[in-house]
Amino acid sequence: MNDLYIQFFTLATIHLFAVMSPGPDFAIILKQSLSHGRKLSIITSLGIGTGILVHVLFCMFGLGMVISESKFLFNFIKILGAIYLFYIGTKSLIQNVQFKTYVNNPTNQLSALKSFRLGFLTNVLNPKATLFFLSLYATIITDQTTISVQAMYGLWMSAVTGLWFCLLSIMLTNASVIQKIQKFTVIIQRGTGIVLIVFAIKLLFSNQ
Repeated sequence: MNDLYIQFFTLATIHLFAVMSPGPDFAIILKQSLSHGRKLSIITSLGIGTGILVHVLFCMFGLGMVISESKFLFNFIKILGAIYLFYIGTKSLIQNVQFKTYVNNPTNQLSALKSFRLGFLTNVLNPKATLFFLSLYATIITDQTTISVQAMYGLWMSAVTGLWFCLLSIMLTNASVIQKIQKFTVIIQRGTGIVLIVFAIKLLFSNQ
């Protein structure tokens, strides 16, 4: 039982630091918070958290290993992910988004479904995330770790990921934060677009 606690603590700690590191998911939440407000940003956060379950399932049933060992599959997912991030980044660059658009013009909002899908696909179409969870499971999970325990780990990481980005969404849409960054909305919006495009390029030209 003590070994199980140590295993869980190790996995949870590594995952938490990884989640808090800036990446495509962070950039998407920043974009959603500025462009569409707290509610839709939180829904996007839940999509990101749900996407974690896909990577965990890949690892649990061996699909992650298949993807990592298949150059075709890995590159196929990598290209899809790069195209998707590039598309979102380009939209951020060309959209004329005003900071309070989501308040003054509700018809310009994304739907809840599209917001969820945005977060979900951003996470799922990142093969680096699959490799991260694959390495996490390969180095920490043992033959004695049951499927039910592995599933519990996956649910924990999914919940923590969603919660982290929900908290981030709340912080970014806080009244005091809004007041401070309102003048720089366009710059941040364009900057986020550039960051997403950079992530897309890095993903596209990265080696397995």
